[in-house]
Amino acid sequence: MEFKQIRTFLEIAEAGTFQKAAQSLGLSQPALSRQIFLLEKELKVKLMMRGPKSIRLTKEGEKLLIYSKRLKDLWEEILEAMNENGSNISGSYSISAGGTVSAWILPKILIQIKNKFPNVKLSVREGDNLETRESLIQGDVDLAILTSPVSIPGIVARGFLRDKILPVVPRNHFLLQNRKNVFKYLEKESFIFYHPASSMQIIINKKLKSLRRNFKPSVGMELRSVESVVKSIEAGLGIGFLSKFSIPNSLAALAIPELEMERSFEICHRKNPRVGISLLTDEIIQITNSLYK
Repeated sequence: MEFKQIRTFLEIAEAGTFQKAAQSLGLSQPALSRQIFLLEKELKVKLMMRGPKSIRLTKEGEKLLIYSKRLKDLWEEILEAMNENGSNISGSYSISAGGTVSAWILPKILIQIKNKFPNVKLSVREGDNLETRESLIQGDVDLAILTSPVSIPGIVARGFLRDKILPVVPRNHFLLQNRKNVFKYLEKESFIFYHPASSMQIIINKKLKSLRRNFKPSVGMELRSVESVVKSIEAGLGIGFLSKFSIPNSLAALAIPELEMERSFEICHRKNPRVGISLLTDEIIQITNSLYK
């Protein structure tokens, strides 16, 4: 068995067709078919079935896919270990984070990473805090940015970024000028909340319960994405809560200290990662500090 056969198998499995895989690898379809034939012959099993529009992995093919991904990771680890000065970063890495971090924080950081290390391939998977946590534990991603504190066996967590969550309204909202008896007016306003299970809404609910006053907001909407909340606030449908990093110029934060919340994020990876992941984490933290602190 040769590693190029594993690469071919992985590419076909991920691309879904021999044609797309051949284009990606710069090989002909007969050449790919030959590699799969040799691999199946050596393993003495059928790995995939060709359909009219796509391939389908057999039960044995699904098993091999799991091991092939591990072999690919090991190969990238070998390449990193063979790096001359041990300080360069190359290879493919995946990061999972929530909506605010994925949309408003990571892009500025990752573009600097790609400019400094052109051989790095980065992919971002957006998910809520629970999805991001599970992706890291299951090994589906290399790095995860989670709301702190993070305490997971086998996971290393490092400080990433501090954030502030603020009540937000359109710039023409009357509450921006009227600061007296503000809670009396808030009781008459509609609020735009997040999905009850989201980490952002959990923080908001905790804050509201801690208020030393009888205040129960009228909830007009419960939305899943930060973008949906932003658009709804802009449309004048209610007061919402946003990270200070995601407040657009069309909106403004209300100066109500009692409704301000703080949270911290940690960047996490599994213990004993390949060398590149530790180096990448160092770079991300360094760039984050230069951009946001």
